[in-house]
Amino acid sequence: MKTTNPLLKHHVLSALLAMPILLGSTLVYADEAPAEPAVAAAPAEPASPHSVTFNLGLYSQYMFRGVALSDGPALQGGIDYAHSSGFYAGTWWSNIDKNFTGHGDGFSGGNKLETDWYAGYAKTFENGLGINVMGNYYYYPDRENSFSAGDVGRKQDSFEASIGLSYSYFTYTYYRVLTDYYGAAKDGTKDGKRDTDGAEYHELKMNYNLPIGGLKLMTKVGYQHTPNLTGSQGDFAIGLNRDFSLPSAGKPIEGFNAGAYYTDTFDVKNEAFYVTSDGRDTNQETVWFYVKRTW
Repeated sequence: MKTTNPLLKHHVLSALLAMPILLGSTLVYADEAPAEPAVAAAPAEPASPHSVTFNLGLYSQYMFRGVALSDGPALQGGIDYAHSSGFYAGTWWSNIDKNFTGHGDGFSGGNKLETDWYAGYAKTFENGLGINVMGNYYYYPDRENSFSAGDVGRKQDSFEASIGLSYSYFTYTYYRVLTDYYGAAKDGTKDGKRDTDGAEYHELKMNYNLPIGGLKLMTKVGYQHTPNLTGSQGDFAIGLNRDFSLPSAGKPIEGFNAGAYYTDTFDVKNEAFYVTSDGRDTNQETVWFYVKRTW
């Protein structure tokens, strides 16, 4: 039988015992070796100063300053462009009640669609004070007349300017119509003096985030003054709304908001001003609700 040389066994054992020390030394030297220079990350692209958003909502009523303009559900939507400097522009559309006609009420008069085209500038300062200046052109594509009594040829398209100031939970906005009030003349005729420009609306609004389930409280009071017409009245509203998302197979669908409000009017100068040709009172107390999405 072949025998192993005791001296060889000694050298093999010594080599095995030395391996951990050698390996350890190798690891130490590897740790102490200069690190490879890191590859510089590509600089992040600056955020675009431009943004475009879309909105679409279903409303139980189109409520406008205490007046129900749709006589039922309204589909409303718009497109908004904004620049980081504060300038913005957009358009907004809604169906309206074509029966809203009669002497003095220029809101619809046979039109079934309202389109708003607006632009403005908004800025919030470091002290929390915000300002918003806007011009809004109300355009009615049906091109129907302002009054039902004959073809008087006075279209309802109007231009309104506004300025708003906001601080904390509160916003005050002053609106002024620079054209005749929805095409209305004092005597309701084509050749009547165009003397209903300067209609004003004052609005004070509060938005407050409640500490309950993400609910938001909104309340407002406003007053409409219509020179040479009898449509002056006040209105108020109070209600709750909440942001939410919808689950999906992947990422949740964000941007939803739903709300419910109570609206009524006060100090109405002439109730008949807000009665439609089919006898509907448009400025009565109303509970209305909606769901919309912005993306």
